[in-house]
Amino acid sequence: MEKLFIALSAVLVWTAIPAVSANAVSVGQSCAKTTLGTRVSTHINKKPVIVVCRIKAGRKQWIRAAVQTITTTTTSTSTTSTTTTVPEPVINYTDVVDPNDPTLHTITIEGMQPRTYYLNVPSKYSAETSTPLLMALHSRTSTAKTIFTDSQILSWAESMNFIVAGLNGSVYEEASSWNAGICCANATTSQENDMLFVSTVLDHVAESYSIDQSRVWVMGHSNGGMMAYRLACDLSEKITVIAVVTGALMDPTCVPTKPVSIFHIHGNLDSTVPFHGGGKFETPSIFHTVQDMAYRNSCAGNPKESSDAIEERYTWNCTNGVETQLVNYQDQSHGWVNGYTEEILRFLFAHPRK
Repeated sequence: MEKLFIALSAVLVWTAIPAVSANAVSVGQSCAKTTLGTRVSTHINKKPVIVVCRIKAGRKQWIRAAVQTITTTTTSTSTTSTTTTVPEPVINYTDVVDPNDPTLHTITIEGMQPRTYYLNVPSKYSAETSTPLLMALHSRTSTAKTIFTDSQILSWAESMNFIVAGLNGSVYEEASSWNAGICCANATTSQENDMLFVSTVLDHVAESYSIDQSRVWVMGHSNGGMMAYRLACDLSEKITVIAVVTGALMDPTCVPTKPVSIFHIHGNLDSTVPFHGGGKFETPSIFHTVQDMAYRNSCAGNPKESSDAIEERYTWNCTNGVETQLVNYQDQSHGWVNGYTEEILRFLFAHPRK
């Protein structure tokens, strides 16, 4: 497989991890912001374990690491303890970095772990014609190929002639995730620069292919949907439309420099990211999330409302062809449902940037 390496620096530089004394560490003890993500070996009940500084129950504290293997070797003269970490089988790591997949690309960016994405170009692509680009962002603990399967987006891309870049989140501790704000994911506590990663992928694809700059889309599920909102805030000069499935806006300081059309799908039975807010991750109300983004897109007034036994739909009409729309499906939860993708694509194609 031919991999693409974008070298933003001749040498990959990793952020130095602060030194922490294992003797001063115990589970439940507070830890400093500067040590978030730091792993140290300590002892619990005289047994060696690995602990990691994480945010839990609203405070920074040392917790037992979710992934660790402790091995002890004994000889006639001494006892040597070594610590090795291995990932939990939460996601299919072969799926993320399959060396036999010709669509897989790797990017090396200074200060970050190597990042990967899949690039799928339709067979009808022509360099003489500008082609839409869709960037797909998976949910926490999954991969780009998961959202490919759930949404069947590659089949749609082939038939409707648009390019798909499926990005993989960073992998820390338990699973892959996106640094989308104050919620939910290890990429956030580790301060992974996902904004730079997405922007770099977008720039490379635009340099290599003839991209319709009026149709640069982001589609995200759950934590990937949260990242889509962050991109609509901080990368609005490049992104034209976002489509979010069961995500939420986690950055209250969001100020887009250009209006971005938004299509948000949610289920009224979602307990992971509840429609009315709260839940395990204390996410905001979805209606208020979308309404806030509508106002930030200079949409005035109250939304147009319609409802039936299947859905509640809210539409904010804005200027210059920009639109914000929320669909609350009845009797649906957090997963991707058949029919979502078709409705998303209908919205995406109907809202080119003017």
